[in-house]
Amino acid sequence: MDTGEWLDAWLESKIITPRTYEKYSTAVAKLKEVLAFTDLAEITPEFVEKATGGDSNVRSVLSMALGQTVKSGLINKNVAAVKREQRKPQEGSLFYRADRRAWVAQVTITDSTGKRIQKMSYVRVDRKTKNPPDEAIHALEDLKKLNSGGGFAHDISTVAELMEEWLGTLRIRDEQQSDGLAARTFEQYRDISHTHIIPALGRAKVKDLKKAQVEKWLRSMEETAYTKGRSTRTYSANTLRLCRVVLGMALKWANSEGLVSGNVAREAKPPGGRPGPEKHALNEDQARKLIEATRGSDLGALWALMVTTGLRRGEALGLRWQDFDGESITVTSQLKIEGGRVTRGDLKTDRSKRRLRLPDFLVADLEAHWARQVESAKAGGRLAPELIFTNSQGSHVRPDNLQKRFASACKKAGIEPHEGGKAWSVHELRHTAASQLLSKRVPMQIVSRALGHSSITVTMDVYTHLTDQDSELLAASMESLYGNKNE
Repeated sequence: MDTGEWLDAWLESKIITPRTYEKYSTAVAKLKEVLAFTDLAEITPEFVEKATGGDSNVRSVLSMALGQTVKSGLINKNVAAVKREQRKPQEGSLFYRADRRAWVAQVTITDSTGKRIQKMSYVRVDRKTKNPPDEAIHALEDLKKLNSGGGFAHDISTVAELMEEWLGTLRIRDEQQSDGLAARTFEQYRDISHTHIIPALGRAKVKDLKKAQVEKWLRSMEETAYTKGRSTRTYSANTLRLCRVVLGMALKWANSEGLVSGNVAREAKPPGGRPGPEKHALNEDQARKLIEATRGSDLGALWALMVTTGLRRGEALGLRWQDFDGESITVTSQLKIEGGRVTRGDLKTDRSKRRLRLPDFLVADLEAHWARQVESAKAGGRLAPELIFTNSQGSHVRPDNLQKRFASACKKAGIEPHEGGKAWSVHELRHTAASQLLSKRVPMQIVSRALGHSSITVTMDVYTHLTDQDSELLAASMESLYGNKNE
């Protein structure tokens, strides 16, 4: 295999965050230049030194690619791997922590009172490596300066330092690490930290942070107006909640590290904020029109599926025919967009993995949909698609393009926009499913499991306006029992 093709194939096999992909791409481009017309068997340790030019990132990428090739049995040895000397105990230690996906530099020092204190610094990596990266070695050297009065470069004093250190410990899911945060969730935490928490509380000392200080900050955000486009807004209740939650998670980590003794964010009064937008749902007649008007079209079965099951957009588009057994679907993954690319990723929560029995009419619709797909693929000289819902070329439907298709479906079904002319959104099909189930008195815990919520509390919080209808049922029940029977 050509070396360039080998490197491209290795890179494309990686399911990684956009930032990491860009980093690896740069290294691959450099390697392709120096390894052109070179056979894998000709790569020697001396050749590695010349090819990487002392660039640790380039060498790391080459080592990962060679390591994968060793596992496949094409070559016998990874000549780019670097073996470092073992360090003596008094020199501190370097070790890898899988739960934080980071290398840890650790030293034990003695303070002015004679008390022994253990200091650690975390260097986050994309995946476990056989040897610690250069950044971890430098972090250990910084820690060792404590014994010589050089100061601690990574010590946490202020809230700003806390947020940066905590963000560095977070793990992001990839094909090597099944647990951890989705890349989009990490970006949300980082944006909240940099946009709201650090500018307001960054200079405050972590150990001196008070509950009243956090509550004052949240109240000031609640009263602050900002401009978005041509409109002036106030922060939503969800934004304020996220600010408190993210600060609370950072302080919880600080507590586990012995930096603080409590969590003032958790103790602070939850903020108010602008109420979220009103939730809309199709009524029974509108939902029926949508299903019947689009039956037999490319995405007709998709709209019927989302109306009847409440699947999220990415969950529905990520369904494969192997997930359908002729009477039920099993939701195990989703399609999502990261860095402009459509990728298959984990679900929002562990409870989002679920098996849902389908109504008989929808089973028949899906079977007819499969028959049309097979016929279309055969006519186009393609294999039958893996995905249940595809575009005209048999490939995935981009989640961010689905709204346009839904608008056309609503128009075909004669469903008018909301009051004020606002178009119906795809996500409102999920609200439609929840609304119909709750209106039919389906128990809340069953609805919560069907929607894939992390807990029944989430379902109750989101659909409080619907569960209020239960009070009418209670009143009617009590009236039938104790009302005046003579009237």
